[in-house]
Amino acid sequence: METHRSGLMGVVLLVAALAAGTGSAAAGQGAAEPARLVHLQAQAERRLPHDWVVVTLMARQQGAEAAVLQAQLAQALQQALAQLRPHQQPGVLEVASGAFTVQPRLGREGQIVGWQGSAELRVQGRDLARLAALVQGLQGLTVSGVRQELARETRREAESALRQQAIEAFRQQADEVARAFGARGWTLREAHVGVATPSEPPPLRAMALAAGAEAGAPLPLEPGQAWLQVTVSGSVTLHP
Repeated sequence: METHRSGLMGVVLLVAALAAGTGSAAAGQGAAEPARLVHLQAQAERRLPHDWVVVTLMARQQGAEAAVLQAQLAQALQQALAQLRPHQQPGVLEVASGAFTVQPRLGREGQIVGWQGSAELRVQGRDLARLAALVQGLQGLTVSGVRQELARETRREAESALRQQAIEAFRQQADEVARAFGARGWTLREAHVGVATPSEPPPLRAMALAAGAEAGAPLPLEPGQAWLQVTVSGSVTLHP
């Protein structure tokens, strides 16, 4: 009986030893796996001319009565919209009203001495020359801001092309690294794709544009450039 029990104990110890050895080998293989992991990053970038401009127009009034002031601002907007509506075309020339505010003017002792208000209108489109001519013909509104950017369709198409370029550059890097390390190939482990628009300082002429428009001067619009950048980063596992 004791001999049988001792034999069983020996078998149990042998199985435990084999399991421990197998676990150690698996752990060793798992620890060795990251040694074949390579992190890579690739970029594709492009400069594109702005093809969409947003002009913000403002009507400003002061008066003794809030209701009268509100009616004057509404009339200025209605007149401008009546001139612009016939030219509207989605994706080509778009018009939208913006902020509309009427607030009191306070005297030195905090009493209401009058009212002041403003109404905003945004005109945006692709045809810069046409847009500048329309804006110049509006009465009672002054230019308070000009922003140039890429049209939505232009941005989407450019980002799609840049993603393809960045992914291809990532694949080429992985091929080169695999050959350099003597690997048979590689397998993608993870990847991250991001689009960035590096900020650029606004043109100094922005304030001059608004001042010139207030004086009745033509609104000069000259397209700038936008910089799009797509980055692909990730890791690959090299085949032994």
